[in-house]
Amino acid sequence: MAYIFKFKPTDKIVNLVKTYPAFSFVFYDGKAHYNNQKTLSGSFASNVLGVPPGHVSLYEMAVDKHGYIDFNNINVLLNSDGYQKDPFGYAVDSGTSPTQFYLTGATRANNPHPSAFKTKDGSRINFKTLSTTQFNAMPDGRPSYRNYPLSASIYKDYYRDTTPKTTPSSYLPTLHGNPAITGSVSYLQALRGTLNSYAVMNPNYYVSSSARNLLASSSAAGAVDVGLLSVPHILYGDGIKKGSIDLKFYVTGTLVGHLRDTRRNGDLLQIGPPGSGGSGSVAGVALYDEGFLVLTSSVDLTNGEYVESSGYGTSHNYPSWVNFAQSISSSAPAASGSLCTFDYSGSNRIPTLMLFANAPANRLNHSNNPTYRDQSTPLVMSTGSTAYIQNKDALIKNVVSSSYDGPTGSFAKTTYISRIGIYDANKNLIAIAKLANPVKKTEERNLTFKLKLDI
Repeated sequence: MAYIFKFKPTDKIVNLVKTYPAFSFVFYDGKAHYNNQKTLSGSFASNVLGVPPGHVSLYEMAVDKHGYIDFNNINVLLNSDGYQKDPFGYAVDSGTSPTQFYLTGATRANNPHPSAFKTKDGSRINFKTLSTTQFNAMPDGRPSYRNYPLSASIYKDYYRDTTPKTTPSSYLPTLHGNPAITGSVSYLQALRGTLNSYAVMNPNYYVSSSARNLLASSSAAGAVDVGLLSVPHILYGDGIKKGSIDLKFYVTGTLVGHLRDTRRNGDLLQIGPPGSGGSGSVAGVALYDEGFLVLTSSVDLTNGEYVESSGYGTSHNYPSWVNFAQSISSSAPAASGSLCTFDYSGSNRIPTLMLFANAPANRLNHSNNPTYRDQSTPLVMSTGSTAYIQNKDALIKNVVSSSYDGPTGSFAKTTYISRIGIYDANKNLIAIAKLANPVKKTEERNLTFKLKLDI
């Protein structure tokens, strides 16, 4: 039998749980590796998630797919005004098989990645990858699209001290041949205001100081090389946990540099190994809330003992912090003698609702479950076309145990609570809490169940 009790104000508590998930990246031979995950091959794809190594797939919604939907088949997808049609709308109207729009290189494939459509209409809802200018230039009714999977990973930009820093020297290539986004303002230049705003608590955040100028070129005093490590929001949550950043630089298997934010104020301090170049100095700063590491030290970590034969694609070919993870940049060599690791913890604030469901004494002691009735007495007295009469004297099964073998103890109404339903104000069932083991409820017993759910 179902019972409904209203939660009292004292039965509801809202908490905020803060978690610190750990993340680990290894950069080697031009590739990033995330949390030691292995690449799993599928029946259609060499990587079942369809993303490069070191990338996180959004929702993992494109698993073991092969190929993409061809939105640019101009032979059949043009309206009379010369603009594209919706390929599946065209297939329905013309009786054409939609598989002719599945593309893998120059061949067709019958298991393509999913794609998102959006037709230009009065709502002006659009993909973020399409600028307002491009959207306004599109004729009404024209579809725009985006192929999945969407992915994210750490990437590295390097800014040479001898060139203007309005654009970075290299980009991590984007997926599926889409061109890298360039412009007159680089990521480093866009961070000027953010960096200077944190200088109130730590002067090492200043973009320009008496020691160096991050945005200056060789024609200005204080010009330095800058390495910018960018961490997508999905890979740290609300912010990078202070004190958790750990960068290590290896050459031929030997640790030559170790960087930590031990002061928890953004300084990336080189803590070892003893005797390494620049040991004890600040090699950069971290933007915890924004997910950026600005590396500014070009000091040779090996004191001249090692040179990367293939180079780093930067102004020097010895290990330094501005060359950290440089092999994942598009224009950089693989630098097979160097390996870099980046470990940190993110932070997530999760609001939770705690509910106390009470089972009062003398309540919740009746059940409509057939096993609640003693099977030796009939339940139905009579039934017909005009009436259905149950036996009002049907006995309840006595489940009270006894100290003696065979006879049961004195009768007591007993039920077992196995699940708890949560209803909204309109008595709509919105959640069910299931107990691992049913809980015995007797008439004199008063129980309280603690339920917790994320909101």
